[in-house]
Amino acid sequence: MSAINGFVRSNAAFLLTDGLSYFEGIPDDVNLNKAHRLYGLNAVVAATGPAQFGEWMSTRLAYKSFDNLIETAEWQITHHFKRYAREYRDGDAVSCVVLAGWHEKEERPAIYSIELETAGTPKALLVRQSAEFEEKHVATSLTELPIIAMPPPSREEFQEAGFDLIADVEKVDPESYLLHCMEIQRRKRFDGRHVVGGHAVLTTITREGVAQRVVHVWHEDQPGKRIEPAPIDWSAWQAERVAA
Repeated sequence: MSAINGFVRSNAAFLLTDGLSYFEGIPDDVNLNKAHRLYGLNAVVAATGPAQFGEWMSTRLAYKSFDNLIETAEWQITHHFKRYAREYRDGDAVSCVVLAGWHEKEERPAIYSIELETAGTPKALLVRQSAEFEEKHVATSLTELPIIAMPPPSREEFQEAGFDLIADVEKVDPESYLLHCMEIQRRKRFDGRHVVGGHAVLTTITREGVAQRVVHVWHEDQPGKRIEPAPIDWSAWQAERVAA
């Protein structure tokens, strides 16, 4: 599992990804970068599900430009997902794949997403049985999105955390806004365990290029230990972010 949050404003696209990978339900790495640059493009690919899938796919996508990639991305991503699931996951996998990049012809940023599953397998059934993955959240074809949060918190969880769902993305601080969402996701359980953490990497995509930096580290998250987020005072958390 992973968390991928992002939004698009007029001059940039932003993604925030966590750093966990798992082995038999226990974190085995807490420092991964899951937003992988695409060679020669102002673009990245990220994926939930198998931690190595995004990086594996990033070296196999074929393109001449970001515009060109988007034209065939749905077919390519689906093909690579099926191959990865077959060769590395015993045919049992689910993933949300996110492409973020700069459209050359229209000179604008964009985020696209597609959700994939090996139909009828244990992983797919587990996702469908989880309340937070309602059908309305599922983009079964490659879809352009102004904002994304995967896994998606419920409206009640957003409200409890004081998250501004109608914020003006032209004015918000990307780091604080997306990290707020990730702290909510960090406290959700998936298959009985917490699955978001390690560190948070902010990726910024503009006409000029791709920039990445670690914006937060959960020092309590360590390989070999279950993720156990501490209770959080959302008002105090927001006040600290404003003061910083």
